[in-house]
Amino acid sequence: MKSKEIKIAIIAIIAVVIVYLGIIFLKGLKLFSTDNVYYVEMANVGGLAKSAEVTASGMNIGQVKDITYNAASQMLTVAVELKEGMSLTKGSHANITKELLGAPKLNIVLGTNPSATLAKGDTIFGEAGSDLMAAAGNMIPQIEQMMPKLDSILTALSALTSDPALMQSLHNLEDITSNLKTTTTDINSMLGKDIPQLMTKANNICGNLETTTSKLNRIDIEGIANNANNTLNSANKTMNELQLFTGKLNNPNSSLGKLLNDASVYNNLDATMENASKLLEDMREHPSRYVHFSVFGKKDKPQE
Repeated sequence: MKSKEIKIAIIAIIAVVIVYLGIIFLKGLKLFSTDNVYYVEMANVGGLAKSAEVTASGMNIGQVKDITYNAASQMLTVAVELKEGMSLTKGSHANITKELLGAPKLNIVLGTNPSATLAKGDTIFGEAGSDLMAAAGNMIPQIEQMMPKLDSILTALSALTSDPALMQSLHNLEDITSNLKTTTTDINSMLGKDIPQLMTKANNICGNLETTTSKLNRIDIEGIANNANNTLNSANKTMNELQLFTGKLNNPNSSLGKLLNDASVYNNLDATMENASKLLEDMREHPSRYVHFSVFGKKDKPQE
């Protein structure tokens, strides 16, 4: 009997130890405490509890060991126990983070200089941080105000989608897309066929222009210009001579001027022409007076 009772007692003690260790494990408490403790002074811990997780850069570096209230400064002091080998740097500060359905955690933002570390037992400052649930609760009145507007927008969208004009516009857009596709095909065909031909013709034109330019370069432009100058000089000389001739014609004292401008010369020429006309008329009517014919020879004219 005694041995059986001893066994039962031993089993009961082992069960109590296992339950105790399980509770400690679930709470995140350590069996053996370390002296790697720092303090965070805050005005509001935002629901932070003992054994809460302590993180830095997203990694677990320790847990909350204790939270005490300082009546003199009306501040809360959070004792943070860090893992062995972890330390805080100067310029570090803490804030409370809380996930949507999780417990609050203490997040430490480390200082930028890793070589400047704080001594164990030093104090840093912290703030409550943002509460997602509280922020969501504050947004509910704004969402309620937006609901009527959202309902109006949905009603307008429903009316717009049921409008036949929208479907007609979509059909027109489909036709436009089809036309654009056909146009693109035509352009691609033109680029594949017509453009190379145009480029060939353009190259031929450029070659002809180059040949023409080469021929123009061989032309004696200076000689042509000299010939043109000589021609212009000859023309100017001829014009001067014509001007002199015209001046002589217009001058009444010159021979040509007298011939053209003297009325007596014209009258004499007119009278001469008239006498010549009468002479020819008389010769036609009385040829025997001027021409004598003889069958046997010329008969001497009797002397008067």
